[in-house]
Amino acid sequence: MVRKRVVTGLGAAMYALLGVFGWQAEHMGQSDPVRGLLAALLLSVPAYALLAQLFRIGEGKRIQRGAKPFRPLRAFLGIFLCYLPMFAVAFPGSFAYDVPFQLEQVFTGAYSSHHPLLHTLLLGGCVKLGRLLGNINLGAALYTAVQMIALAACFAAACASIARQAGARAARFAAVFFAVYPLHMMMAVNATKDVLFSGLFVLSLALWREALAGGRMRPGLLAGSVLCGAGMMLLRNNAIYAVAVWLALLPLLGGKRALRPVGAALLALAVCMGANSAMKTATGAAKGDLCEMLSWPIQQLARVRNLHGDRLTGEEMQAIDELMPGGAWALYDPTISDPVKFEFDTERFLADPGKYLRAYASIGMKCPKAYFDALLMHTYSFLYPYGEYGVSGYYLQMGVTDQYYDWCDFERISSQSFAPRVLASLSWRFGAQGAMQIPVVGYLFNMGLIVWLMLFFALREAYRGRWRLFAAALLPVLLWGTFLLGPVMAGRYIYPFVCCLPVLASGTKES
Repeated sequence: MVRKRVVTGLGAAMYALLGVFGWQAEHMGQSDPVRGLLAALLLSVPAYALLAQLFRIGEGKRIQRGAKPFRPLRAFLGIFLCYLPMFAVAFPGSFAYDVPFQLEQVFTGAYSSHHPLLHTLLLGGCVKLGRLLGNINLGAALYTAVQMIALAACFAAACASIARQAGARAARFAAVFFAVYPLHMMMAVNATKDVLFSGLFVLSLALWREALAGGRMRPGLLAGSVLCGAGMMLLRNNAIYAVAVWLALLPLLGGKRALRPVGAALLALAVCMGANSAMKTATGAAKGDLCEMLSWPIQQLARVRNLHGDRLTGEEMQAIDELMPGGAWALYDPTISDPVKFEFDTERFLADPGKYLRAYASIGMKCPKAYFDALLMHTYSFLYPYGEYGVSGYYLQMGVTDQYYDWCDFERISSQSFAPRVLASLSWRFGAQGAMQIPVVGYLFNMGLIVWLMLFFALREAYRGRWRLFAAALLPVLLWGTFLLGPVMAGRYIYPFVCCLPVLASGTKES
């Protein structure tokens, strides 16, 4: 069929391009567009043959309904119990990343919407309770326990949805994946917003996919999709942007049967906005810094200023120097925008945005390849199954950080691991490089490979002409697009896409 050939051809071209330019980024540190396009053209032929073969696997296979029903409670208990050993290893949990900044907001009362207020209040509330009880580590352990329970519950509920769509056997395979895949164990005890967000995101995806496949929404399915959807959007703005675009595409791909899921997603969006507004009012939270949305242009300008300053006019150089005062552009790191972003003068940019946008455009006309290379180096870990983890910073930061507590004049959270040697080994072998130093095993956590799997499952639905299921699969793809705009490609950012794989892989029937 024409559809199958077109989808296979587009998929082959996409993988060939991502593979070639990802290889260039990893091994050359820049792109070679002419050679890259020629190589991609040649690679697209074997890629087409391989994709066509993979798409045919399981095509037309009937959904097997297991004789034994799926037991969500048993799944929840099994998943939760699998996380307990890591809780002991990391006790009272891994409190790194943004935790000190979020705790500062709670203990000083100076809130900001830079971090999700829902997560800040939950995290800070548990830790504050522990301090009131005389042991701040008790509060930290309470938060970790609550997070583990919530994550296991989301996974068990997502498996129940898979059971309704594809049978108990598929649900049991998904439950095993959620229980024993090592990244789940490590993230379950990691106090970052990405964990609860990922749990709610995969559950929302499963419920919305169930509604799209069946063409109807019973009351329980409606309530669950609205509450979970609102919760995951409260935990990451990326989800709001992805859902907004998804809502525009759903009616086109799903037809009339998508109207109820569209209504549920719109209601979830409204609940999210209302709850977020209420929390901002109650806490008096200040707005976040706009620079968080400017990682791409910051990286592009810094790269040009460092490598191609001789091509710039005095006015263009001055514009960059004003936005990155003190020669901050010299801190440029190709794989992470934070060093330069932290010094970016947002107020100056907002004082005369027209001036700086004109400078950005004129510099881009002179140095288009440098702009492209800046994007490629910044994002290739999410585009290509790399052979070596090439991002500055940990794949997954574990343990308890002792930095950024200058505001704190009382006891801090401290690591009380029951197996400190195991924790140290995991931090080195897994946390630092995503286990890429271990042959074969490292690819279980390869960010590019996980993204390629996600894209494959989306393409497979288009290949089979299951457009409502393809529409559902587009939601994580759109979310991935927003993550490409972020400050860095790191292990915790890949987590929602790992969680989505069992849902995307499971079969179902459109009625």
